[in-house]
Amino acid sequence: MPTTELKLQVENIHKSFGPNEVLKGVSLTAHAGDVISIIGSSGSGKSTFLRCINLLEKPNQGRIEVAGEKLLLVKGKNGELEAADAKQLQRLRTKLAMVFQHFNLWAHMTVLQNIIETPVHILGVSKDEAIETARKYLNKV
Repeated sequence: MPTTELKLQVENIHKSFGPNEVLKGVSLTAHAGDVISIIGSSGSGKSTFLRCINLLEKPNQGRIEVAGEKLLLVKGKNGELEAADAKQLQRLRTKLAMVFQHFNLWAHMTVLQNIIETPVHILGVSKDEAIETARKYLNKV
């Protein structure tokens, strides 16, 4: 079997909320082309784990590597890990995405406006470029 490029490596993630340790050394490796499902009962830590990968939730311990680049982490004042370099975190977040089981669109916005929201406001893509790309994809569906 041919080796594929390592896209994500998460090692030994721990996360506690007060005395409640919800992640106890969770690891994940994903190569290009992998399809991975994280399943478990409600409250088992699935979303917390995914949020730790992009630091939307700050883990207490662990190592994260995205597309061959190790996310530089330092211990914060409260013992949680945080990004040592905010620009690196922002750059690596552009390579990560999550699709939630129950997602919501903004009802007051058109489909096109919903689609361009992230590229324009998070990734810094110009509005015209985001609209052009969105229309290209919308024409496929």
